[in-house]
Amino acid sequence: MRVKKGFVSLYPARDSGARNAVCDHPSSSKQSVRSRIVFTPVRVCYNTRMENLDPNKTELEPGKTAGAIFCARWKKTAGMILIGIALSVMLWQLVTILLTGMRHVTHGLLLIAGICLPLMLGTYLYTRTQADRKDRRNAVRFSFFALFVFYCAVLLGALILSRVDFQTFAATKAEYWNNFDLNTNFNPLETVRLYINAIKYDYIGMEIPLSNLVGNAMLFMPMAVFLPCLFRPMQRLWLFALTMFLLLVAVEALQLLLACGSCDVDDVLLNLAGTLIVFGILKIPFLHRLLVRLYLMPEDNKPSAEPGLPESAV
Repeated sequence: MRVKKGFVSLYPARDSGARNAVCDHPSSSKQSVRSRIVFTPVRVCYNTRMENLDPNKTELEPGKTAGAIFCARWKKTAGMILIGIALSVMLWQLVTILLTGMRHVTHGLLLIAGICLPLMLGTYLYTRTQADRKDRRNAVRFSFFALFVFYCAVLLGALILSRVDFQTFAATKAEYWNNFDLNTNFNPLETVRLYINAIKYDYIGMEIPLSNLVGNAMLFMPMAVFLPCLFRPMQRLWLFALTMFLLLVAVEALQLLLACGSCDVDDVLLNLAGTLIVFGILKIPFLHRLLVRLYLMPEDNKPSAEPGLPESAV
């Protein structure tokens, strides 16, 4: 369908003193002009059927319309398939973690690659087929929220549920409380100093101290991305820090009550330090604008667009 451009005249108005008149009334003479009709030219696009089209759309060359439609359908189908694969892998890995736990840091890295890559690629392909900006934003937010729910479920399974042996819970809890001093630490930075000395003098190797120090600092770092992006009030530093502190204390308290892990105040400090570092990095203006452009961070309050102007013009 070939697109043509033209002009139409809208709303003729009578104005005897108009200077911009483009034609005279047929009954007027040279000596006396009864009235003049002023036409307001408006640029529009129309096809052979005189159906109004969007003037902001570019013209399509003959023969390319079918190819563009096929490409859009292919991108949409491929994006939906990749998103479905990512969601299926999420469910499978969640069941695996609940049954066996997170065995190694490499498992976590492979989990991130196996889920995030198809999810991001699928979301990108799907949003490329959406003309409305609101639809693109909703698609990105849906994928991001699904990833957030999966991350929370993985934390719950890896830190709590996979460590609880419900068949021998009574005996495990009794043994845990008999060795209460070994399983808990309420002195700030005591465990950190212990691991630093272990690295310094190399008496238990490097893997255990580094995995505990770096792993605890990185474990809750994604929360510094998820919470401010999904919930606008969490962009305030004091509210985010308070929420994370209460969340981390709750995790350690559950580990203590269920006898499923060491209750260590240094874990709270390392987790909180890692999240605050990422939170501060994302406050860099360049990164903040990038997250807004990717539809991840809520947009700042801006004045509404003037009637008739596209949203991108504001």
